[in-house]
Amino acid sequence: MLAAGFWVYKNLLAPTTPEQAANRLQFNASVSPAEQQKIQQAIIEQEKTYRGAVSVNVETKAELEAGAAHNSILSAYVPVTNVYAVRQMISPSELSDIDLFVPADTDDVVRSALAKTLGIDGEKLQPLSGPVEELDDEAVAFVPAEQLSPQIKLLALDDKYYLDSFTSGAVFRYAVFSGGMASGLSDLALNDYPTKETTLKVNMTGVTALTREMMRKMHSVGGPTFFSEKIGPFLADADITHVSNEVSFKENCEYSATRFCSPPEMIEALKASGVDLVELTGNHNNDVGSQYNTETINLYHSLGWHTVGGGLNAEEARKPYIADLKGSKVAFLAYNFADAPASGAIAGPSTAGANPFSFEAVESDVAAAKQQADFVIVNIQYWECYAYPDGYVEFPECDAPIGQQAEVFRQVIDLGADMVIGSSAHQPQTYELYKGKPIYYGLGNLYFDQTRWPGTERGIILTHYFVGGKLIQTKLSPTVYDKNFQTRLMTNDEATYLLRRLQVAR
Repeated sequence: MLAAGFWVYKNLLAPTTPEQAANRLQFNASVSPAEQQKIQQAIIEQEKTYRGAVSVNVETKAELEAGAAHNSILSAYVPVTNVYAVRQMISPSELSDIDLFVPADTDDVVRSALAKTLGIDGEKLQPLSGPVEELDDEAVAFVPAEQLSPQIKLLALDDKYYLDSFTSGAVFRYAVFSGGMASGLSDLALNDYPTKETTLKVNMTGVTALTREMMRKMHSVGGPTFFSEKIGPFLADADITHVSNEVSFKENCEYSATRFCSPPEMIEALKASGVDLVELTGNHNNDVGSQYNTETINLYHSLGWHTVGGGLNAEEARKPYIADLKGSKVAFLAYNFADAPASGAIAGPSTAGANPFSFEAVESDVAAAKQQADFVIVNIQYWECYAYPDGYVEFPECDAPIGQQAEVFRQVIDLGADMVIGSSAHQPQTYELYKGKPIYYGLGNLYFDQTRWPGTERGIILTHYFVGGKLIQTKLSPTVYDKNFQTRLMTNDEATYLLRRLQVAR
């Protein structure tokens, strides 16, 4: 093996000039020393052979041709900021007015190429003096995509989010081979950055309750897909889409103010949302009898959907759902914290219902899940938060954790969970990193009829991105529904307002 490596170096990789013999690589000034090394190592590892002098240069651009093979991409530099920052995107017009950074070890060749592509002066891209996690809220750094982690926040670049497109939202550097036998390197794989083929995308949402006034509205607008018309395609664009549906389906459904059911045709709104995983921790699934919860769970399973946090009986309700896709294994566990068995919401030995919370169960379940999965997410149906006043008013106290919520959720992290997500606050709550692991205290409402207070019209969709079993990023997408109960993504101004509130509440 050593002899083979020496032959490759002697005959292919040794420094050369255009006048020298064939079987040589010639790197021009656009290729940094680190990039040269990467190309050379790839040739050795992939046992590439060719005859002829091949010149190599690196081109830099902000967008790639969609659908093309990009084996020759050396790096994708993405804009990031502080994980708690309110900013969601960066536009080219802002670049000259904010502090911009690159990792301290960035080669001058690369830094110059990045600056030119971004349309800014090279001196504008300053080397980081500390960890990227410590960036100021308004500062932005461009880092290689393989350095993404939950401790930093990926930004959209000119309204394009790299982990959704993989062809835009970044500054790409790719090798171009030319000369005699350059075709011998045409399929040289250089990319070690996230791609669509290697990235598991998971959408997770707050409360869904397709009942009460939504039932009346359904008949006037022609069908249930009206509610998902604007947000459904966004939700469905994931490998796994989760909803926390709190209401069972029942023919001839008759609801009251606090006793819920949904007409069976309402499931079309969930189908149009691309649902794959239904959380059953809600306290209303047994409102009209556990037999309808049983029928509803069987309906989900007949559609090929998975369930978690509830089931046909207590044993099934406790089971995790483990997704094994694209090289990542992610376990989902879910519990009802707010209700006692006497409430009627909790599963029994032979009756459908929710999975009850206890620290002992969480510790045991998480430990077992970690034997089967790379990453464990725990959802908790916690208490609701609003005071039912008259008038269209805000509840700032609900932006923060309520009761002992922070203590409970942090203890779940201490028991081994990799992420904790809260349900049932009915309005978005703040988030934090606790011991480096994410906690989202409440995701608000996705689909519901609560329009008495502005907070309950809002929600947050969490989009998790996993590569090789590791969480590399979670994107927050705030939503809102109108008086017609039609949910949509917030505008940038609306999202900024909400995220600022949650920042203050932390």
